[in-house]
Amino acid sequence: MKFLHSCLIFNQDEMSDGEMSNGRKHTVEVFTISYSPPAESSVIVDEPNESTTPCDFEDAVKATGYGLYNYLLLLAVLPGGWASFFDVTTMSYVLPSAECDLQLTLFHKGVLNAVTYAGMMTSAFFWGFLADTMGRRSLLMVGYLADSVCNILSSTSQSFQVLLIFKFLSGIIISGPFSINMTYLAEFHGVKCRTKALMWLSMFPSMASVALPGLAWIVIPQSWSFSLFDGTIVYNSWRIFILICSVPAMLAFLTLLYFPESPKFLMSQGKNDEAMKVFRRMYAINTGKPPESFPVKELCQERQKSQTESSDEPRRALVWEKARSGWAQIRPLFLKPHLARFLLIVAIQLGCMLSMNTLRLWMPQLFTMMENFDYENRDASLGAPVLCDIILASNPSTVTRDDAYLNSTVSSTCVVAPVQSRVYINSMIIACTSIIGYMLAGNLVNLVGKKNLLFMAYAVPAMCSFGLNWSPNSDVTLAIVSIFMALASLSVNIIISFIIDLMPTSLRTMAVSLTMCVGRCGAMIGNLLFPILLNVSCIVPFMFIGCFLLVSLVLTIFIPKPPPKLV
Repeated sequence: MKFLHSCLIFNQDEMSDGEMSNGRKHTVEVFTISYSPPAESSVIVDEPNESTTPCDFEDAVKATGYGLYNYLLLLAVLPGGWASFFDVTTMSYVLPSAECDLQLTLFHKGVLNAVTYAGMMTSAFFWGFLADTMGRRSLLMVGYLADSVCNILSSTSQSFQVLLIFKFLSGIIISGPFSINMTYLAEFHGVKCRTKALMWLSMFPSMASVALPGLAWIVIPQSWSFSLFDGTIVYNSWRIFILICSVPAMLAFLTLLYFPESPKFLMSQGKNDEAMKVFRRMYAINTGKPPESFPVKELCQERQKSQTESSDEPRRALVWEKARSGWAQIRPLFLKPHLARFLLIVAIQLGCMLSMNTLRLWMPQLFTMMENFDYENRDASLGAPVLCDIILASNPSTVTRDDAYLNSTVSSTCVVAPVQSRVYINSMIIACTSIIGYMLAGNLVNLVGKKNLLFMAYAVPAMCSFGLNWSPNSDVTLAIVSIFMALASLSVNIIISFIIDLMPTSLRTMAVSLTMCVGRCGAMIGNLLFPILLNVSCIVPFMFIGCFLLVSLVLTIFIPKPPPKLV
């Protein structure tokens, strides 16, 4: 059975935030993959003639072949890809059901949506530094185990403040595995197969975006409830949902127990004997031959080995030296001729990620309001209701009208509005349309050009955001949001490809990392401001989102053509 897929891929030889200072090669490709799953016995092997001549990483990994080991590794990193997505999205499905239990106002909900992004921003560079010094696998295992434990503790939260702390800690923890996971996978593949592997990895969050609302649909509507420690900790369906969402991180930890440190990192640390054991194991599993028959008998020494021999230096001096080296790499971004282009790209990405992630995380709440609105008993003299009318009428169960969302108190007779099945189904449909958008990206870029596609990816979602104010029901809202998300999510990858075009090789990784960090800052700001603006007027937050996209659209006009030569 043949599988066709077109997408934009950001491909780096080294992908973690901490590797920004190394200036390693990376590209953005627009491509179409035609993939036919091989038979169980088929393995791609390119064996060099057996020789005692030292081989570099690319020759050694090519000799291991591409087969069962690589497929097992993809399955091993799948739970990690899901864990990262679950951490930043879980709360959007929990909040409509947790209103009474945690005494949540709309502003509280915005804070809970934003706090994970705040944690990720806090620790991004710290995790990157550790990844360069301590390795990939060990940090992935520690990160996923800690994240799973943090989510388990989150499920026990009996107050808004406790849940807020645990979600912030979860953001701090998952920031590292979020980026290191891609590096770890890439470092088991040579140049020929790396793009394909990273393409599959990039699809895992898209799969999670469909699976998460499906899981929420199964668990949250249930009437399950029990207590622990004489009623000190009460578990109900939404807390059980958070508990279940800790499983991908735990699975990621468990699967990594069966896989070694990446051979590329081992070679970079001068541990060629350990790297050779990894290559032989890969070769044996991929080919079915004895490890001793691996044709590569010796690995060449990487240049980084000399750095590992200076372990007697004081650790403080080593950290300071790395900080200086990092600043030396980032400094050119803030000087001519790169500064103007970099700030332009950052501003565009800020507007895009603010708009996309704000609407994405608030849609379950908005759909819940629409599905529970009493259309039949509405006063006919008021005309057909639109989204603003529905939002204004959807407060009796949680917020008193006089307190207007922000500093409200919850009634002692608070009753949670039921979350209808359509809320979860709509979320799954929106996720599927985003996947379809990625699949069509390659053909669209070839058809209309990258810059024209970016214009469309901002203009159409901006109009969708403005139009949401007058959406009469959930079906129309679903159509509008599906178009919005498909194009807005596509624009994130297009911006990354522009960074590759506009920045020299030595600055690209740093530029991408900083751009995505600013984008997460935008997501945090948007989720905090959405309920505040909703308090001003229900139309204001949607205008706010649309205006940010229009600003990004205008700024896109000024994206220059790539310089003729980039080094």
